[in-house]
Amino acid sequence: MLKKLSTILILMMLVSVTSADVKDYPYVIILEANAPELEVTDSMFYEISRNVVFPVNQYIIGKNSEVRKELTEDILPRFNNLNYRLDIMNIRGAASPEGPYSWNKILSERRLNSLLKIIDENSNFSMYAPVKTLEVPEDYVYLLRMMKENNDQDYDRVAAIVNKYIDSDQMTLKKELMQLDGRRLWYRLLRQYFPTMRAARVVLIFRKNFDLTVEELKPEHQLVFEMPEIKVPDLSPIRAQQQKIPRRELLSIKTNLLFDFAYVPGYDRWCPIPNVAIEYYPLHGHFTYGASFDFPWWQHYWDQKYFQIHNYQLETRYYFRNGDVRERGYGNGVAYQGWYLQAYANGGIYCLCFDADRGWIGEGYGGGLGLGYVMPLSKNGHWRLEFGAQFGYFWTKYDPFQYECPVDPTEQDHLYYYKWTLSADLFKKRQYRWNWVGPTRIGVTLSYDLLYRKRSKKGISFKNWEWSY
Repeated sequence: MLKKLSTILILMMLVSVTSADVKDYPYVIILEANAPELEVTDSMFYEISRNVVFPVNQYIIGKNSEVRKELTEDILPRFNNLNYRLDIMNIRGAASPEGPYSWNKILSERRLNSLLKIIDENSNFSMYAPVKTLEVPEDYVYLLRMMKENNDQDYDRVAAIVNKYIDSDQMTLKKELMQLDGRRLWYRLLRQYFPTMRAARVVLIFRKNFDLTVEELKPEHQLVFEMPEIKVPDLSPIRAQQQKIPRRELLSIKTNLLFDFAYVPGYDRWCPIPNVAIEYYPLHGHFTYGASFDFPWWQHYWDQKYFQIHNYQLETRYYFRNGDVRERGYGNGVAYQGWYLQAYANGGIYCLCFDADRGWIGEGYGGGLGLGYVMPLSKNGHWRLEFGAQFGYFWTKYDPFQYECPVDPTEQDHLYYYKWTLSADLFKKRQYRWNWVGPTRIGVTLSYDLLYRKRSKKGISFKNWEWSY
């Protein structure tokens, strides 16, 4: 209340409004010729400024914009004459906090310049006037102002965090806001307040350009103080705008193309290796987590050819590019891409047979490291191509087998037998061991984002966007 009274008092002392029409535009201030310079404080600026609200990630002011028409068809033509001069333009561009800070900084600057361009192109005085501009990448001051006007029950908690970090560490500020109530408060702020924070605002101060000094003013030229009507925007409730907002990927599904079109030496035919993999993408950090399953299960009994494998693999990846949502934001392409390091562990069973004398059956497990690169194929990054290789250790226990009876080759029973040359009483399954150190996998993998995180409420979805109000 005291701030509002001080704002009114200052304006009553300095402002003269001679045209009743200008009262409809509190952001247009007219000073008398000899009035001292008016300093627009932050509180006064938010109180009287005219704002242009933008959709998410947008900064162009459309031709049918109400503010554009107001400026170009009414205000600027009215003052394009010698009776007035523009004392100062005070313009600010702002963004809401949900995107990465670096992008919000660009957005706030572009929104500011979009509004400034309209004034420059439609006036003959703006290029000579002092211009005060300010980019506000994440306008937490205006957020607090709206919450206070709304008597928001969470105002004190949000204000404590904002006041603690706003001048020192806005990354931590955003992080702590997002963690309140398990992100539920953050999502409410996003729906209720963030849409009006994506804005550019302006205050224009004109001065009567009389060719008279203060000493030469006649009595009829003396100042008449008249307070313009200040229109405080109705912030309760905030007018909701339906917007289409992007979601972050949660889970992708993949297939190794080299396996899908495999040709196995000794099998003498196209031998695809069916395989599927998934990768889970957290909202923060560099690490992702995945699993894969390879399951060729082909058999050609009469040709003595078997190619049967069940291989299970778990892995984690470290991407050199940070995929943190606080840096990458929403709708700015795939979060996790580029070079990565990988650690994996695998295990499986197999039955391989290439002819009547070469066959093996067994189980094994292993682990190792990998290196790869992920590149987006589509504009939004939901289709990707991966190149990777793994190196590690594999240990297996197995038994060789052959087609037909090893004791009596003339016996045509068309069965398989273990290759065992000692006494049958000594036979035990998996008598043999084999160790391998070296390359374990190579891949050219096609990836598609299958599931996305919902933003307005908990849950997952197949859609990469949602409606927000």
